[in-house]
Amino acid sequence: MAEMNVPESGAKKGKKKARSKKMSTRVDLTAMVDLGFLLITFFMLATTFNKPKTMEVNKPAKQKEDVEEPPIKMSKTVNFLLGNNNLVYWYVSPDEINADTKLELDSVDYSANGVRQIIKRRIKEVHEMWTDTTNLFVMIKPLPGSKYKNIVDILDEMTINNVRTYAILKPNDPVDSLVCLKIGQSRK
Repeated sequence: MAEMNVPESGAKKGKKKARSKKMSTRVDLTAMVDLGFLLITFFMLATTFNKPKTMEVNKPAKQKEDVEEPPIKMSKTVNFLLGNNNLVYWYVSPDEINADTKLELDSVDYSANGVRQIIKRRIKEVHEMWTDTTNLFVMIKPLPGSKYKNIVDILDEMTINNVRTYAILKPNDPVDSLVCLKIGQSRK
């Protein structure tokens, strides 16, 4: 409670002039402290804490039986080997490899005139070769000299060209070994 302290009379005996009485004020803050604790208690009891949120991950549905998918024809695919110096080496494997097999190998960059044109060309070739609605299957194989940016760039190209079936694989194919020898890069 607020109270006012009034000092005892300040006039001394024998003097004629009486000084004005000075009063000091003192505010009791006990009520404010009580109110502060009441507010803290109220907010502690009334506050709802955020519930932890988790990111939703879409997983493929579990298959009841192991269904073996038919192998993909190599003529429906294109292989991209991500190499040093922002270069992409690409080739198309034939369906059957024998001693007379010739392999077309070329390198392009990640520009719109590079990888994008190759993907568009292969999509057109696959649609012409296979009259059904099969899609191009792209195998992306990063070599040790490639950078993380290269993988992001090639995945962007998959999205831009609406390629639905692609995979990131290790370059373990024997053809990959030959290509790595030819371009002078290690595959491990």
